Amino acid sequence: MRPVTAVLRRPGGSRRSSKLIAPLCLALVAAACSRADDNLAGGAGPQNTTPAAVQELVVGHNKDPWIDASPGDKKRIPSYPLNADVCETLVKLAPSYEVQPSIASKWEFVGNNTFRFTLKGEPKFSDGQPVTVQDVKYSLDYTLQEPKTSGFEFLGPDSVKVVDDKTVDVTPSRPNLRLVEQINHPTFTVVSAGSDPFKDVMGTKCTGPFKVSEYVPGERLVVVRNDNYWGEKPKLQKITFRFYPDDTTRMLALQNGEVDLVTTLPRAIISSVQGQPGVKLTESPVGAVTLMYVAQREASGTPRVLSDVRLRQAVSHSINQKEYVEGVLAGNAELVETVNPPRVLGSAAEMVKGIPFDPAAAGRLLDEAGWQAGPDGVRAKDGKPLALNIVFPQGQIELTTIEFIQAQLKKVGIVGNIQRLDPGAYRAALDNGTYDLDVSLPNQNDANPAFLMALRWYSKATGKNAKIISPGPNTEFERLVDQTAQATSQEELRRLSGEAMHQLVDVEASAIPLAGISRVLAHKNTVQGLEVHPSGTNQRWSTVFMAKG
Repeated sequence: MRPVTAVLRRPGGSRRSSKLIAPLCLALVAAACSRADDNLAGGAGPQNTTPAAVQELVVGHNKDPWIDASPGDKKRIPSYPLNADVCETLVKLAPSYEVQPSIASKWEFVGNNTFRFTLKGEPKFSDGQPVTVQDVKYSLDYTLQEPKTSGFEFLGPDSVKVVDDKTVDVTPSRPNLRLVEQINHPTFTVVSAGSDPFKDVMGTKCTGPFKVSEYVPGERLVVVRNDNYWGEKPKLQKITFRFYPDDTTRMLALQNGEVDLVTTLPRAIISSVQGQPGVKLTESPVGAVTLMYVAQREASGTPRVLSDVRLRQAVSHSINQKEYVEGVLAGNAELVETVNPPRVLGSAAEMVKGIPFDPAAAGRLLDEAGWQAGPDGVRAKDGKPLALNIVFPQGQIELTTIEFIQAQLKKVGIVGNIQRLDPGAYRAALDNGTYDLDVSLPNQNDANPAFLMALRWYSKATGKNAKIISPGPNTEFERLVDQTAQATSQEELRRLSGEAMHQLVDVEASAIPLAGISRVLAHKNTVQGLEVHPSGTNQRWSTVFMAKG
């Protein structure tokens, strides 16, 4: 059994290291908790690795991610946020968060803020045609037509230049030495020149081990083996992704045999799923962190109540992270202080201490800020109660998490008003700043340890929400994020990222980490060869095969 290292917070800020029992074993009494190939033991029984005659996999996914998506996201069908292993990028992200070759065999910094990528000779599209530098330029230009697509990469319409028949230069519009660590994101997948996934996903030609066979919006996405794949051929002949927005319906589909695997497993039911006969759980390392984003101002610039750093710190002091992980999530998570997986930061993760659970400290800060407790326990100032609007995206965050936050805030005299929003309403709230706390689950999707900070809290980022939650320009946080773009070594990059995250979490309290989340997939024991990537958007399927039942 692989132990999970965590950091437990104590009132007053002291910390201690602890080895926790593997997450899914916590809820079991006298149950076998052994692992094989990092697969969590369940009711699967002995494993048969003899391939079945028919190699078809049916996957139960949550809501179709492209139904309500923006034009920029619809251009990423079928690669983001659900990655069907159809398209590939110049470089790829390993489960260790290291950059590895993919369509490009090598890359180098050639000066003048420019990276040169050299293509491999082998890659070809699903129609058998070889990948050319013109295809690469078309693909990046196609992606960058959407102004919101490129953020901290600083790429624009003049960034991509063909050098010769094997090499392409990519030049950000601003100094950015992080480009290689960023361009593995599925946003930058390579498609055949002329392909347009937004208008015609069926006609889109990519280089991955699978190709799209059918897409019925809201119902299913079907991919089949790409017999022209340039790498090791996939073992499956066909994968059908069925969309189930409701958690219960999705899990029933697995129990009833309608699907072979489910990709989104609610944390609260993991233990009950584990004991089911014929079902196996496979877990990744931590790849995401459940976070509270704190709105400091509205889109117009008007300050919100949490623009006062004392209130932000009070909110952070009020959350018992240990109780959340061990109680609400039944131990199926890790205690972290960072906004991304600590392993991405290396030893620099220790720079981020976290604001400890301390209701008394929260009370003192609220008193200092002029918010006094009334007879009903609710804090008020100038006759106005201290009420915070908590929003969260439907289908991503469970209501039990939000109710826990609401209860924790109530104990220090803060009213939490809950709003579960559909994708359109959620995006509108984030863009307008009509909320106080946003609870969501961002993934670490590339190899840059400053990725999430630059994407979400950096005031110069392209997203509207960044200006709402950012500590603001001319802050130490902003200065450090600027420097990460120009770090010349991994050690320097991690140090700067750790210092920036310390400012974000410990000083500004602009982000409040709740739990480190690994990806846990539930599947029949006939599903073999599954390798769960900690970043869901980088999940691959070519190693999976169906064994005889």
